[in-house]
Amino acid sequence: MAEDDKGDGNMGREVLTENKSDLNRRCLLRATSAAAVGAVGVGAASTSVSAGEVKDCTDWPVEAPADYPEVDLTGTPSESNIPHGVDEICIYVHGWNGMKSSENQAYTYETALGQNGYGAPVVAATWDADTANFWGAESNADTAGQRLADWLRDYRAANPSTTIRLTGHSLGGRVSLATLNALGGDEVIDTVALLGAAVNDDTVCDDGEYADGITHSAHVVYNYHSRDDDTVCTLYGLQTWGSGVGCDGADCGGWFSSGSTPDSYHDRDVTAQVDGHCEFMRPDIGCVPQIVNDF
Repeated sequence: MAEDDKGDGNMGREVLTENKSDLNRRCLLRATSAAAVGAVGVGAASTSVSAGEVKDCTDWPVEAPADYPEVDLTGTPSESNIPHGVDEICIYVHGWNGMKSSENQAYTYETALGQNGYGAPVVAATWDADTANFWGAESNADTAGQRLADWLRDYRAANPSTTIRLTGHSLGGRVSLATLNALGGDEVIDTVALLGAAVNDDTVCDDGEYADGITHSAHVVYNYHSRDDDTVCTLYGLQTWGSGVGCDGADCGGWFSSGSTPDSYHDRDVTAQVDGHCEFMRPDIGCVPQIVNDF
């Protein structure tokens, strides 16, 4: 297992090349610059700041087969072509406005995993993410997390020996963490990988919103974050006035924070490998070699 950049309450995060407060000021400046295009909403700001990377998240290099395995979370959970009785599966959860490309995203990720020696099947988890209302999408993500937890209980009952891994990209990271909370320790996911996760950076701390789920419903949670991810580092801040954990990792240094994350949580700084929000899981680029190494 590779070493991570998780610190404790006293040591901080020495592995970061810049001071945390400096990074937050830099992100604030980027957000201020984006807002300067005019108070006409994030759609206009995204065109300026992210140089098309939000748009590019709908353009995937490989197209999934028509019978690609999927668990549909847009209503009561249903499944199609899901493998049963296998040694291992990996569930991939897309982000905001990624519902229509859910299977292509999952298949792209599966292709990248295969290039790096991981051969287990990947399942697309599709949820109601296609809305212009980000706050509505966050609420839908929480609902999807509850539904995925319900489905996972049934799947585990039918497949008690199958290793289950979960990967969430962008707002799919919120779905994944909400799933852990909803499981409440009833089932334990072997590995959770958060890719450019669009959740606040203090919610994964010991006293944060997702601490119990991380502690009790996953053997290990890896957070892959990049300071070159403008979508999380800038646009997420414009939407929420918070800092995304997918940008700088966990920040547990607040006045009322314990100063640490659960023992099973590990930050992975992949800034050197990931140059944009849509690159985490693509073949030939991104951080999939690190993900497989952590698997």
